[in-house]
Amino acid sequence: MDLKRASRTVIVNGVIAFLVGLLMMVWPGATAEVVVRIFAAWLAVIAVSSLVLAPKGGRTGSLVARSVILILLGALIFFSPMFFAAFVTVLTGFAIIFFGFLAVTASLFIRRVGVRTWWLLTTIGIAGIVLGGFFLFAPQAGITALIFTLAAFIVVVGIALVALGWRLRKTAQAIRQDPHRKPPDDGGDIISGEVIE
Repeated sequence: MDLKRASRTVIVNGVIAFLVGLLMMVWPGATAEVVVRIFAAWLAVIAVSSLVLAPKGGRTGSLVARSVILILLGALIFFSPMFFAAFVTVLTGFAIIFFGFLAVTASLFIRRVGVRTWWLLTTIGIAGIVLGGFFLFAPQAGITALIFTLAAFIVVVGIALVALGWRLRKTAQAIRQDPHRKPPDDGGDIISGEVIE
């Protein structure tokens, strides 16, 4: 595997993700439609860059299939942004309500067991149910909240990808300097010696 080329791909994707996330957060007067279209364009750019910058011999059928699916998904989202935003908001609302009820049920169980902090889980569950209802019954506000959450997540993913890319680049340089070097073993130190009975 060409680590240098792979690191370049990861860093490029990380920088793109970071910039798109920032753009989604600070776009002046951005509407949900514009931000969702930025997200759709990001999906397509990530798909194309992963395919174009793939290491030699790394353009497998699965990579091509993933790239095509991401491009099609990006196009679908781009041409129907508000449907996508509303759909994701409603799904998020249902998921939060489900986990809220789950938390309340678990808190009642651990109360019977005798755990004193059961009320904390109940509070979290009730807050989740209220938040899920907010997403379901005020979808426009829910879309805005989701956009900022998604933007923050994309920024974090971008930072993580850039860090991973630099790590891969350093590993590639270390291997180039010492081609016989073995990758580090996380199993700990091995101490050798003889057994005395």
